[in-house]
Amino acid sequence: MGMIVVFWSPFPGQAGTTTSLLATATCLGLEYSARLLLLGLLREEDEAVQRAFYRPEKNPTRLPDSGIDALLRLLQNRKLEARMLRDYAQPLLRERLDVLPGSAKPNEGFAALAERWLEPLLDTAKRAYDLVLLDGGSGQASGWRKTLRNRADLVVVCLPQNRLLLERFFQLPESERLHGRNALLAFGQFDPASALTVNNLQRRFRWQQPAFPVAHNTGWLDAVQQGGGDPVLVPQLQAAAPA
Repeated sequence: MGMIVVFWSPFPGQAGTTTSLLATATCLGLEYSARLLLLGLLREEDEAVQRAFYRPEKNPTRLPDSGIDALLRLLQNRKLEARMLRDYAQPLLRERLDVLPGSAKPNEGFAALAERWLEPLLDTAKRAYDLVLLDGGSGQASGWRKTLRNRADLVVVCLPQNRLLLERFFQLPESERLHGRNALLAFGQFDPASALTVNNLQRRFRWQQPAFPVAHNTGWLDAVQQGGGDPVLVPQLQAAAPA
């Protein structure tokens, strides 16, 4: 049985949540032989994933009956089996990393389905993959977004390297609840030269669980905006980076 890992930030547009998710999926796919599924649920999240890994001229044409919408239909009709998931996903790194296209529905239409069917779909995905990596969005959204975070085996909380925003977050009840579950902090767009080091921040806010920096990398940010985040290209990007 696999694990559900949800990347979430309390601060919209501040912590590089989607960028951290993409970087994590890429590195895990390159370094480990586990089977991974990367999933952006809503249309805008899926667009970010597609833009990161596929250049416009090479982006696979989306079939009418594909991605998460097709899986939800099969699930509603009681026809979905774990072995079928790979048929509806795009293989990015063979036998390691697949991308499942997100919903083509308007957000409201997907939310109506997700309230009932997302949890059983994730249970099915856990039987097909070792890790299922999801973009959990940002902010304090309720409904299916909150259910998604609660259902996760691990929550990656993406935070900015910003003392004021961090003080606000650690005063919220949400931060208290994280102490009782599997969670880690990822400080996105991290500046290693700042006095706000990971160790200092952990001590300041009494965070006892793991915390990691995701350093700002201009080459990576440019790559994922131009379809150059394909794992096959990452070693070339690393080789070209200045020492």
